[in-house]
Amino acid sequence: MGFPSAVDDQCWSGLKSFTAYEQKTGSTLRKTLFILKRSDGFRDLAVFESEYLEFRESDRKYVFRVASKPVVLKDQTMMVHLMSRRDIKMAAVELVERLGQ
Repeated sequence: MGFPSAVDDQCWSGLKSFTAYEQKTGSTLRKTLFILKRSDGFRDLAVFESEYLEFRESDRKYVFRVASKPVVLKDQTMMVHLMSRRDIKMAAVELVERLGQ
């Protein structure tokens, strides 16, 4: 789907990251760390608010709408990925929020 860069872009995740109660009440707004691993070994990172739209049955992905302007930090060597520990992901979020544009 590419790198989200604007409000109303969409992104997806294989992980739910919200409860059934949140989904039922419509309160699925969340802070999202988007990680784009590039072929040259670097990563581009973005942090933004997103909200749950739907579960896409065809590939079993949770689809989200970008709800705030993404803050982006490119060309990072930080080893963060989807399955990283929470503290590593939070450090990446803090880095993006501090140094990103």
